[in-house]
Amino acid sequence: MQSFKIGKGNKPINKSDAKRVEEGKIVSDLPLIPYDGERVPLFQVRSPTRCPICGTHLNVNKNYDRYVLSSYGVLQIPVTYWECPSCKNYYCSDQIVGVQGSNNYSDEVKAKEYYTRNGGKTSLWNAKGIGEIWIQGEEPRAPCPALLWRYDQLKGRVALEKLRTEEVNFNGTLHLDGYYIKCGWRKYLEGKLGRELNRREWRHLRNKVIWVCSTPNKVILDFELTDLEPSFFQLIPLLSRIKERLGEEEIKKVVSDEDWAIIGSVKAVLPNAVHSFCVFHQLEKLTRIYLDKFRTLDKVPYPDREFYELCKELILAEDAVNSSVIFKELQAMLSSKKLSYASRKAMDYLSEVYRKNRRLLEEGFTPETNNVMEQLFSFINDFALRCRSFKIEDGLKNWASNLFLLMNHRPFNTGLKRGVSPIQTSGEYG
Repeated sequence: MQSFKIGKGNKPINKSDAKRVEEGKIVSDLPLIPYDGERVPLFQVRSPTRCPICGTHLNVNKNYDRYVLSSYGVLQIPVTYWECPSCKNYYCSDQIVGVQGSNNYSDEVKAKEYYTRNGGKTSLWNAKGIGEIWIQGEEPRAPCPALLWRYDQLKGRVALEKLRTEEVNFNGTLHLDGYYIKCGWRKYLEGKLGRELNRREWRHLRNKVIWVCSTPNKVILDFELTDLEPSFFQLIPLLSRIKERLGEEEIKKVVSDEDWAIIGSVKAVLPNAVHSFCVFHQLEKLTRIYLDKFRTLDKVPYPDREFYELCKELILAEDAVNSSVIFKELQAMLSSKKLSYASRKAMDYLSEVYRKNRRLLEEGFTPETNNVMEQLFSFINDFALRCRSFKIEDGLKNWASNLFLLMNHRPFNTGLKRGVSPIQTSGEYG
């Protein structure tokens, strides 16, 4: 099933999990799959219209229900049995999309059974063996929770060595950003402190930020966990490790948001690097103001569309002088033309953006729209939530090694680089 990125922060969701309520019933949309040169919903019933032998219209012989096993449960699907009035003893039935012939299980549930975890096989009618895991020095056996845990630990150690020896082609640009999380482990911390934490103390301790440093190709170089509002001193160890690993002369540019903790740490550790601030979220919020009013940008009236384009130029302005000129043009346009409420709301937001961006531009910063960090945070969100279940350091380390190695080598699903991983295309972007 294809994953779709929807909502704030480009957080991926699986569309197969989306449901709605119609007339008091929970309804789930089925995916579209290829069938006879077109894309149709899974489990759709396709009825024959003519006899394939003589071309005569078919007559209904019998209506009945078929029960199909699928990952959506056991489905009761009404179908029809047909007969040809011209050809003696010729009968045919409706075809259910995604179900082969008269099988009582669907192709999608069979595929999921075949491609189970760790490349195991299944015990379906045409499988040659039950899923097995091979661990060096042991007989192959079917997976159980304890064996799967041991298997993951062995794979994690191998993945960690691969990550340590992996050659990263660096083009001189680092991306640095922070992601807000809520840490767990309350009982663990209380045990270490030897006392119980009150609600106020716990709320102060649990609010943390993960700071992640990566290349434009989504290769994670390092990360740091700090307080909710850290000083730039707390980020100096992170950048110092990166500088030692890559070399200060190799780091030409740092891209981040306008967080002053990042700005201060970059000045202290990488004073010669060009510092760019990401304006992706500013452009995103500006567009959302108009989409909330007009649904689509195509429906935005011409004066407002002209104002919207000028707002984007203000956000992308590369120097303080140009930014001031565009801001005055926006003020003049707002007073001389009859614009919608969306444009006036956008101007209120742009007034704040103008003051913030101009301050950065005067200090020598440049705007950047490459939103690499949001792609990383789409799975760091799950990382921060899931890691609370790991009670031993080695277990978390091995699991994280498996995750990062998978993400580094996951191939693109679409586009010109389909089937190629980011590692294989290192150095081509930036």
